[in-house]
Amino acid sequence: MAELQKEELKKELEGILEKEKAEGQKSKEASMPAEEREALEAKQVEEAKKAEDIRIATEAQAKKDAELLLKKDEEIKDEAEKKHKIELLEAKRKEEEDKLSSEEKIKKIKEETQKRIDELTNQLKEIRDKGSKEAEIMRQELEALRKEKTEKSEDIVSLVEKEESEKNQKYLQEDKSLTREKRREMSKEEWGEWSLDDNEAAVAWIQRRELRREIDKRQNLITKQREGISRKLFEKQAQSLVRVYGKHPELDIKVRKAELKAQGKSDEEIETIVRAENKKYDTIMKIAEENPDWKFDLDAPEKAAEEMVRRLEDKSNSDEKSALDKMQEQIETLSAEIARLTSTDEGVTSTVLREKKSKEIMTEAENVIIETMKASKASQAMIDSALKKFREKKK
Repeated sequence: MAELQKEELKKELEGILEKEKAEGQKSKEASMPAEEREALEAKQVEEAKKAEDIRIATEAQAKKDAELLLKKDEEIKDEAEKKHKIELLEAKRKEEEDKLSSEEKIKKIKEETQKRIDELTNQLKEIRDKGSKEAEIMRQELEALRKEKTEKSEDIVSLVEKEESEKNQKYLQEDKSLTREKRREMSKEEWGEWSLDDNEAAVAWIQRRELRREIDKRQNLITKQREGISRKLFEKQAQSLVRVYGKHPELDIKVRKAELKAQGKSDEEIETIVRAENKKYDTIMKIAEENPDWKFDLDAPEKAAEEMVRRLEDKSNSDEKSALDKMQEQIETLSAEIARLTSTDEGVTSTVLREKKSKEIMTEAENVIIETMKASKASQAMIDSALKKFREKKK
């Protein structure tokens, strides 16, 4: 009840302040010169219009997002819309998660983890070949999930508090022989006696102890969280790598490296040789070198593999196009050469014939020969040759 009254008083006070602020603004505007007042009013109108435009655009986008969320995945064809729907679902999930208490969050994680464990267990039972890559991937994920579920059963904060309490008990035993000023821990009774003897020193010591405890606790908590993240990252990336090896077995170069090592090659030589003879490995290593921030992604191996496939396909298409371009150039060159030679032959024959026509008048017999040979589709070279022989006989 007291809390409700407090909230009502707070709202009433805010209303009074807002009213006074508005009245003060009106008074200030009334005392302004006409030009300044008009400029201010114009600015206010413009800002109000902008705010309205933003509100309309926001509402339109919200409506569009709501419609997108209602669509089934198979109905969405545009890749950008698919990506946006995933982002909206993730934002919605985070918003709902933020509303949960720590206990509810832990409970939710446990339930989701157990659900996934049950799914994987059932799928493994259905797989006959227990040595298959798919089964191996599932077993690894199942093991990681079971481990994660076990760790989640004890909250990190509770674990840290337990460890710090045990550590303080250890300090209490270890420091008994030290002077009171040098001790890290002491019993309440001893500290009470000390405060009666020297209250100032005892209070200063208790302040130092509380500060040390808080620092130790924070450091332990940060370490635990980092260890948890690093372990999870390593396990998830290991699972991702197994999936990559399933699709691209040639990327698993352990055997080849062992062979080269047995030949006495250094690590640098081995890397150079493997990259030279394995295009996929060389490409994926280049991608890793170009994107160092990917090492923090849970699915970094699969992400790099997808980029590798894209680059190799682009290169293959480029090489194929280059080969086609070269072939086209050769065809064009040969076509041009054939055209040139044909043009030259026809030109020479035509020239000879024109020269002969200009020097000599064609006889009736020669015209008959020409017409007859043309009717039989003889070439110009054959016609010229026949005319030459006919004239030589006449001589």
